[in-house]
Amino acid sequence: MEAVKSYRIQVEAPKDLIEEYFKVKQRALEAIFSHVKISKKAHLSLSREDRRKLRDELLKNWRFSKHYVDSAINSVIGLVKSWITLHNRGRAESKPEITKRTVYIKSTLFSFRDGILKISIEPNKRYLEVDLRRYDWIPSDFDRLGGLLMTEKELTITVKKNVEPKADKWASFDVNLTNITAIIDSKIRCYDLRELYHIHRVCEDKRRRIQRLSRLKPETSKRLLEKYSRREKNRAKDFMHKLTTSIAEELKEKNCGAIMERLKNIKYRILNHSKKMNRKLSKWNARTFQFMLEYKLLWNGLPVKYVNPKNSSKTCPLCSGSMASYLGRIMKCEECNIILDRDVVVVLNLQMRGEGFPQRALDEIIEGEGLSRNETSSIST
Repeated sequence: MEAVKSYRIQVEAPKDLIEEYFKVKQRALEAIFSHVKISKKAHLSLSREDRRKLRDELLKNWRFSKHYVDSAINSVIGLVKSWITLHNRGRAESKPEITKRTVYIKSTLFSFRDGILKISIEPNKRYLEVDLRRYDWIPSDFDRLGGLLMTEKELTITVKKNVEPKADKWASFDVNLTNITAIIDSKIRCYDLRELYHIHRVCEDKRRRIQRLSRLKPETSKRLLEKYSRREKNRAKDFMHKLTTSIAEELKEKNCGAIMERLKNIKYRILNHSKKMNRKLSKWNARTFQFMLEYKLLWNGLPVKYVNPKNSSKTCPLCSGSMASYLGRIMKCEECNIILDRDVVVVLNLQMRGEGFPQRALDEIIEGEGLSRNETSSIST
Protein backbone atom coordinates (compact mmCIF):
# COMPACT_ATOMS: atom_id res chain seq x y z
CA MET A 1 0.00 0.00 0.00
CA GLU A 2 1.13 3.53 -0.73
CA ALA A 3 0.99 6.33 1.85
CA VAL A 4 0.85 9.92 0.59
CA LYS A 5 1.42 13.32 2.20
CA SER A 6 1.39 16.81 0.68
CA TYR A 7 3.12 20.01 1.79
CA ARG A 8 3.04 23.58 0.49
CA ILE A 9 6.15 25.75 0.29
CA GLN A 10 6.69 29.31 -0.88
CA VAL A 11 8.44 29.75 -4.27
CA GLU A 12 8.87 32.41 -6.92
CA ALA A 13 7.32 30.54 -9.82
CA PRO A 14 7.83 31.52 -13.50
CA LYS A 15 4.80 33.67 -14.26
CA ASP A 16 5.14 33.28 -18.02
CA LEU A 17 4.80 29.49 -17.75
CA ILE A 18 1.77 29.78 -15.49
CA GLU A 19 0.04 32.21 -17.82
CA GLU A 20 0.73 30.16 -20.97
CA TYR A 21 -0.27 26.93 -19.22
CA PHE A 22 -3.57 28.57 -18.21
CA LYS A 23 -4.26 29.55 -21.83
CA VAL A 24 -3.39 26.05 -23.08
CA LYS A 25 -5.82 24.50 -20.60
CA GLN A 26 -8.58 26.83 -21.77
CA ARG A 27 -7.95 25.87 -25.40
CA ALA A 28 -7.80 22.19 -24.47
CA LEU A 29 -11.09 22.44 -22.56
CA GLU A 30 -12.84 24.03 -25.52
CA ALA A 31 -11.57 21.29 -27.86
CA ILE A 32 -12.18 18.33 -25.52
CA PHE A 33 -15.64 19.49 -24.43
CA SER A 34 -16.68 19.55 -28.10
CA HIS A 35 -16.26 15.75 -28.01
CA VAL A 36 -18.82 15.35 -25.20
CA LYS A 37 -21.94 13.67 -26.57
CA ILE A 38 -25.21 14.15 -24.71
CA SER A 39 -28.22 11.92 -25.38
CA LYS A 40 -29.88 10.41 -22.33
CA LYS A 41 -26.54 10.62 -20.57
CA ALA A 42 -23.36 12.49 -21.36
CA HIS A 43 -20.17 10.68 -22.37
CA LEU A 44 -16.78 11.69 -23.73
CA SER A 45 -15.92 10.44 -27.20
CA LEU A 46 -12.23 11.34 -27.61
CA SER A 47 -10.13 8.95 -29.69
CA ARG A 48 -6.34 8.61 -29.60
CA GLU A 49 -6.17 10.28 -32.98
CA ASP A 50 -8.24 13.23 -31.70
CA ARG A 51 -5.93 13.55 -28.71
CA ARG A 52 -2.80 13.39 -30.89
CA LYS A 53 -4.13 16.13 -33.17
CA LEU A 54 -5.00 18.29 -30.16
CA ARG A 55 -1.50 17.81 -28.72
CA ASP A 56 0.17 18.77 -32.02
CA GLU A 57 -2.01 21.86 -32.24
CA LEU A 58 -1.23 22.99 -28.70
CA LEU A 59 2.51 22.46 -29.19
CA LYS A 60 2.67 25.06 -31.97
CA ASN A 61 4.75 28.02 -30.75
CA TRP A 62 5.11 26.34 -27.35
CA ARG A 63 8.60 27.11 -25.98
CA PHE A 64 8.32 25.30 -22.65
CA SER A 65 8.87 21.59 -21.99
CA LYS A 66 6.44 19.49 -24.04
CA HIS A 67 5.25 17.43 -21.09
CA TYR A 68 3.43 20.48 -19.75
CA VAL A 69 1.03 20.19 -22.68
CA ASP A 70 0.48 16.52 -21.86
CA SER A 71 -0.28 17.33 -18.21
CA ALA A 72 -2.67 20.10 -19.31
CA ILE A 73 -4.59 17.68 -21.55
CA ASN A 74 -4.75 15.04 -18.81
CA SER A 75 -5.95 17.64 -16.30
CA VAL A 76 -8.70 18.86 -18.61
CA ILE A 77 -9.83 15.31 -19.44
CA GLY A 78 -10.16 14.65 -15.70
CA LEU A 79 -12.16 17.86 -15.29
CA VAL A 80 -14.52 16.97 -18.13
CA LYS A 81 -15.05 13.43 -16.83
CA SER A 82 -15.87 14.80 -13.37
CA TRP A 83 -18.37 17.20 -14.96
CA ILE A 84 -19.94 14.29 -16.90
CA THR A 85 -20.38 12.34 -13.64
CA LEU A 86 -22.10 15.32 -12.01
CA HIS A 87 -24.21 15.96 -15.12
CA ASN A 88 -25.44 12.37 -15.25
CA ARG A 89 -26.43 12.66 -11.57
CA GLY A 90 -28.29 15.91 -12.26
CA ARG A 91 -25.87 18.04 -10.20
CA ALA A 92 -24.00 19.95 -12.94
CA GLU A 93 -25.30 23.53 -12.96
CA SER A 94 -23.12 24.88 -15.80
CA LYS A 95 -20.35 23.89 -18.18
CA PRO A 96 -16.85 23.26 -16.72
CA GLU A 97 -14.46 26.20 -16.58
CA ILE A 98 -10.74 26.74 -16.00
CA THR A 99 -10.59 29.27 -13.17
CA LYS A 100 -7.33 28.63 -11.29
CA ARG A 101 -3.86 29.40 -12.58
CA THR A 102 -2.17 26.22 -11.44
CA VAL A 103 0.40 24.06 -13.21
CA TYR A 104 0.54 20.31 -12.70
CA ILE A 105 4.13 19.08 -12.96
CA LYS A 106 4.49 15.42 -13.94
CA SER A 107 7.34 13.26 -12.65
CA THR A 108 8.94 13.47 -16.10
CA LEU A 109 9.41 17.22 -15.61
CA PHE A 110 11.56 17.15 -12.47
CA SER A 111 14.45 15.34 -10.82
CA PHE A 112 15.35 14.96 -7.14
CA ARG A 113 18.88 14.39 -5.90
CA ASP A 114 20.52 15.04 -2.53
CA GLY A 115 17.53 17.05 -1.34
CA ILE A 116 17.48 19.33 -4.40
CA LEU A 117 14.32 19.42 -6.50
CA LYS A 118 15.06 20.52 -10.08
CA ILE A 119 12.05 21.41 -12.26
CA SER A 120 12.36 21.83 -16.01
CA ILE A 121 10.82 25.05 -17.36
CA GLU A 122 12.37 25.25 -20.83
CA PRO A 123 14.20 22.09 -22.03
CA ASN A 124 17.99 22.17 -21.49
CA LYS A 125 17.79 25.91 -20.86
CA ARG A 126 15.76 26.98 -17.83
CA TYR A 127 15.08 25.31 -14.48
CA LEU A 128 13.53 26.05 -11.11
CA GLU A 129 15.55 24.62 -8.20
CA VAL A 130 14.18 24.12 -4.69
CA ASP A 131 16.23 22.87 -1.72
CA LEU A 132 13.82 20.70 0.30
CA ARG A 133 16.39 20.34 3.10
CA ARG A 134 15.43 23.85 4.21
CA TYR A 135 11.94 22.69 5.19
CA ASP A 136 12.28 20.53 8.29
CA TRP A 137 8.53 19.80 8.44
CA ILE A 138 8.75 17.71 5.25
CA PRO A 139 9.56 14.11 6.32
CA SER A 140 12.80 12.63 5.07
CA ASP A 141 11.68 8.99 5.18
CA PHE A 142 9.72 9.06 1.91
CA ASP A 143 10.51 6.76 -1.00
CA ARG A 144 9.74 9.10 -3.88
CA LEU A 145 8.07 12.31 -4.96
CA GLY A 146 4.70 12.35 -6.71
CA GLY A 147 3.34 14.99 -9.05
CA LEU A 148 3.78 18.65 -8.07
CA LEU A 149 1.29 21.51 -8.20
CA MET A 150 2.60 25.03 -8.77
CA THR A 151 0.97 28.44 -8.48
CA GLU A 152 2.58 31.88 -8.72
CA LYS A 153 3.60 31.83 -5.05
CA GLU A 154 3.39 28.20 -3.88
CA LEU A 155 4.59 24.75 -4.78
CA THR A 156 2.72 21.72 -3.43
CA ILE A 157 5.07 18.80 -2.79
CA THR A 158 3.67 15.25 -2.70
CA VAL A 159 5.77 12.61 -0.94
CA LYS A 160 5.05 8.88 -1.08
CA LYS A 161 6.26 5.71 0.57
CA ASN A 162 5.25 2.04 0.56
CA VAL A 163 3.77 0.73 3.80
CA GLU A 164 2.30 -2.52 5.09
CA PRO A 165 -0.30 -1.40 7.66
CA LYS A 166 -0.41 -3.57 10.78
CA ALA A 167 -1.88 -3.03 14.24
CA ASP A 168 -2.09 -4.94 17.51
CA LYS A 169 -5.51 -3.53 18.35
CA TRP A 170 -8.21 -1.19 17.07
CA ALA A 171 -9.84 2.11 18.03
CA SER A 172 -13.24 3.27 16.80
CA PHE A 173 -14.40 6.85 16.14
CA ASP A 174 -17.83 8.49 15.85
CA VAL A 175 -17.79 12.08 14.56
CA ASN A 176 -20.63 14.39 15.60
CA LEU A 177 -21.22 18.12 15.17
CA THR A 178 -19.70 19.18 18.50
CA ASN A 179 -17.66 16.15 19.61
CA ILE A 180 -15.86 13.00 18.56
CA THR A 181 -16.42 9.92 20.68
CA ALA A 182 -13.83 7.16 20.54
CA ILE A 183 -12.75 3.90 22.09
CA ILE A 184 -8.95 3.81 22.41
CA ASP A 185 -7.27 0.95 24.26
CA SER A 186 -10.65 -0.03 25.79
CA LYS A 187 -11.21 3.47 27.18
CA ILE A 188 -13.98 5.88 26.22
CA ARG A 189 -12.56 9.18 24.94
CA CYS A 190 -14.37 12.37 23.96
CA TYR A 191 -12.82 15.16 21.86
CA ASP A 192 -14.52 18.55 22.02
CA LEU A 193 -15.39 20.14 18.65
CA ARG A 194 -17.32 23.13 20.00
CA GLU A 195 -14.48 25.49 19.07
CA LEU A 196 -14.63 24.23 15.48
CA TYR A 197 -18.42 24.59 15.38
CA HIS A 198 -18.04 28.13 16.76
CA ILE A 199 -15.66 29.01 13.90
CA HIS A 200 -18.32 27.97 11.37
CA ARG A 201 -21.11 29.80 13.19
CA VAL A 202 -19.18 33.09 13.49
CA CYS A 203 -18.19 33.05 9.83
CA GLU A 204 -21.76 32.22 8.83
CA ASP A 205 -23.06 35.26 10.72
CA LYS A 206 -20.43 37.49 9.12
CA ARG A 207 -21.29 36.24 5.62
CA ARG A 208 -24.97 36.88 6.30
CA ARG A 209 -24.26 40.51 7.22
CA ILE A 210 -21.95 40.98 4.24
CA GLN A 211 -24.57 39.63 1.83
CA ARG A 212 -26.88 42.47 2.82
CA LEU A 213 -24.37 44.83 1.19
CA SER A 214 -24.36 42.99 -2.14
CA ARG A 215 -26.95 45.27 -3.77
CA LEU A 216 -25.27 48.50 -2.71
CA LYS A 217 -21.60 47.44 -2.94
CA PRO A 218 -21.35 44.22 -4.98
CA GLU A 219 -17.57 44.32 -5.47
CA THR A 220 -16.86 45.01 -1.80
CA SER A 221 -19.33 42.32 -0.78
CA LYS A 222 -17.68 39.77 -3.08
CA ARG A 223 -14.20 40.59 -1.78
CA LEU A 224 -15.28 40.31 1.86
CA LEU A 225 -17.12 37.04 1.25
CA GLU A 226 -14.00 35.53 -0.29
CA LYS A 227 -11.90 36.82 2.60
CA TYR A 228 -14.04 35.34 5.36
CA SER A 229 -14.71 32.09 3.50
CA ARG A 230 -10.95 31.63 3.12
CA ARG A 231 -10.41 32.48 6.79
CA GLU A 232 -13.07 29.97 7.88
CA LYS A 233 -11.53 27.26 5.72
CA ASN A 234 -8.00 27.90 7.02
CA ARG A 235 -9.03 28.02 10.68
CA ALA A 236 -11.13 24.86 10.41
CA LYS A 237 -8.32 23.05 8.61
CA ASP A 238 -5.77 24.16 11.22
CA PHE A 239 -8.00 22.95 14.05
CA MET A 240 -8.57 19.57 12.39
CA HIS A 241 -4.89 19.11 11.54
CA LYS A 242 -3.87 19.66 15.15
CA LEU A 243 -6.55 17.29 16.43
CA THR A 244 -5.84 14.46 13.97
CA THR A 245 -2.08 14.80 14.50
CA SER A 246 -2.45 14.36 18.27
CA ILE A 247 -4.78 11.36 17.79
CA ALA A 248 -2.45 9.78 15.22
CA GLU A 249 0.51 10.15 17.60
CA GLU A 250 -1.45 8.50 20.40
CA LEU A 251 -2.53 5.61 18.18
CA LYS A 252 1.05 5.18 16.99
CA GLU A 253 2.26 4.83 20.57
CA LYS A 254 -0.36 2.14 21.19
CA ASN A 255 0.10 0.51 17.74
CA CYS A 256 -3.62 0.91 17.21
CA GLY A 257 -5.57 1.01 13.93
CA ALA A 258 -8.78 2.99 13.38
CA ILE A 259 -12.35 1.92 12.63
CA MET A 260 -14.69 4.58 11.24
CA GLU A 261 -18.08 4.92 9.60
CA ARG A 262 -18.37 4.64 5.82
CA LEU A 263 -19.69 8.13 5.06
CA LYS A 264 -18.81 8.65 1.39
CA ASN A 265 -21.27 11.10 -0.22
CA ILE A 266 -23.18 11.27 3.07
CA LYS A 267 -23.99 14.99 2.79
CA TYR A 268 -25.61 14.54 -0.62
CA ARG A 269 -27.92 11.95 0.91
CA ILE A 270 -28.95 13.89 4.01
CA LEU A 271 -28.89 17.54 2.88
CA ASN A 272 -32.53 17.49 1.84
CA HIS A 273 -34.30 18.65 4.98
CA SER A 274 -35.17 22.16 6.17
CA LYS A 275 -32.91 25.11 5.43
CA LYS A 276 -31.98 25.29 9.11
CA MET A 277 -31.02 21.62 9.21
CA ASN A 278 -29.00 21.90 6.00
CA ARG A 279 -27.01 24.80 7.44
CA LYS A 280 -26.37 22.81 10.58
CA LEU A 281 -25.17 19.71 8.72
CA SER A 282 -22.94 21.79 6.45
CA LYS A 283 -20.80 22.45 9.55
CA TRP A 284 -20.25 18.72 10.09
CA ASN A 285 -16.56 17.94 9.46
CA ALA A 286 -16.75 14.16 9.58
CA ARG A 287 -15.21 13.42 6.18
CA THR A 288 -12.41 15.95 6.75
CA PHE A 289 -11.56 14.26 10.04
CA GLN A 290 -11.59 10.81 8.44
CA PHE A 291 -9.45 11.88 5.49
CA MET A 292 -6.80 13.57 7.65
CA LEU A 293 -6.63 10.80 10.23
CA GLU A 294 -6.45 8.08 7.57
CA TYR A 295 -3.44 9.40 5.67
CA LYS A 296 -1.57 10.20 8.90
CA LEU A 297 -2.15 6.70 10.22
CA LEU A 298 -1.17 5.07 6.92
CA TRP A 299 2.06 7.06 6.91
CA ASN A 300 2.83 5.53 10.32
CA GLY A 301 2.03 2.04 9.04
CA LEU A 302 -1.32 1.74 10.82
CA PRO A 303 -4.47 0.40 9.08
CA VAL A 304 -7.87 2.05 8.74
CA LYS A 305 -11.20 0.24 8.34
CA TYR A 306 -14.55 1.65 7.22
CA VAL A 307 -17.72 -0.17 8.27
CA ASN A 308 -21.41 0.20 7.49
CA PRO A 309 -22.92 2.61 10.06
CA LYS A 310 -26.51 1.49 9.49
CA ASN A 311 -28.46 1.33 12.78
CA SER A 312 -25.21 1.70 14.75
CA SER A 313 -27.00 3.96 17.26
CA LYS A 314 -30.15 1.82 17.50
CA THR A 315 -28.65 -1.65 17.99
CA CYS A 316 -27.74 -2.87 21.47
CA PRO A 317 -24.02 -3.77 21.51
CA LEU A 318 -24.67 -6.36 24.23
CA CYS A 319 -27.62 -8.40 22.94
CA SER A 320 -28.23 -6.90 19.45
CA GLY A 321 -31.71 -5.85 20.55
CA SER A 322 -33.41 -2.60 19.60
CA MET A 323 -32.50 0.53 21.58
CA ALA A 324 -34.85 3.47 22.15
CA SER A 325 -34.36 6.99 23.49
CA TYR A 326 -34.49 7.01 27.28
CA LEU A 327 -33.41 10.48 28.40
CA GLY A 328 -31.84 13.07 26.13
CA ARG A 329 -28.98 11.28 24.34
CA ILE A 330 -29.22 8.27 26.63
CA MET A 331 -30.41 5.02 25.02
CA LYS A 332 -32.02 2.00 26.69
CA CYS A 333 -32.20 -1.52 25.28
CA GLU A 334 -35.72 -2.93 25.11
CA GLU A 335 -34.38 -6.47 25.57
CA CYS A 336 -31.65 -6.41 28.24
CA ASN A 337 -32.40 -2.95 29.72
CA ILE A 338 -28.78 -1.76 29.55
CA ILE A 339 -28.50 2.05 29.48
CA LEU A 340 -25.75 3.71 27.46
CA ASP A 341 -24.89 7.08 26.00
CA ARG A 342 -25.91 7.26 22.33
CA ASP A 343 -22.37 8.02 21.13
CA VAL A 344 -20.96 5.17 23.19
CA VAL A 345 -23.47 2.80 21.58
CA VAL A 346 -22.20 3.88 18.16
CA VAL A 347 -18.48 3.42 18.87
CA LEU A 348 -19.11 0.03 20.52
CA ASN A 349 -21.01 -1.20 17.48
CA LEU A 350 -18.38 0.20 15.10
CA GLN A 351 -15.65 -1.51 17.13
CA MET A 352 -17.38 -4.88 17.01
CA ARG A 353 -18.27 -4.60 13.31
CA GLY A 354 -14.70 -3.67 12.48
CA GLU A 355 -13.11 -6.43 14.54
CA GLY A 356 -15.71 -9.07 13.77
CA PHE A 357 -16.01 -10.20 17.40
CA PRO A 358 -19.60 -9.48 18.52
CA GLN A 359 -19.08 -8.90 22.26
CA ARG A 360 -15.36 -8.53 22.75
CA ALA A 361 -15.32 -4.72 22.69
CA LEU A 362 -18.15 -4.38 25.19
CA ASP A 363 -16.53 -6.88 27.56
CA GLU A 364 -13.31 -4.87 27.60
CA ILE A 365 -15.10 -1.56 28.09
CA ILE A 366 -17.22 -2.86 30.96
CA GLU A 367 -14.16 -4.42 32.58
CA GLY A 368 -12.22 -1.17 32.12
CA GLU A 369 -15.05 0.80 33.72
CA GLY A 370 -15.19 -1.60 36.65
CA LEU A 371 -18.75 -2.74 35.86
CA SER A 372 -20.44 -6.10 35.91
CA ARG A 373 -21.95 -7.52 32.74
CA ASN A 374 -25.14 -8.27 34.66
CA GLU A 375 -25.71 -4.82 36.05
CA THR A 376 -27.67 -2.23 34.11
CA SER A 377 -25.41 0.78 33.89
CA SER A 378 -24.85 4.05 32.07
CA ILE A 379 -21.54 4.71 30.33
CA SER A 380 -21.52 8.31 29.20
CA THR A 381 -18.99 10.87 28.06
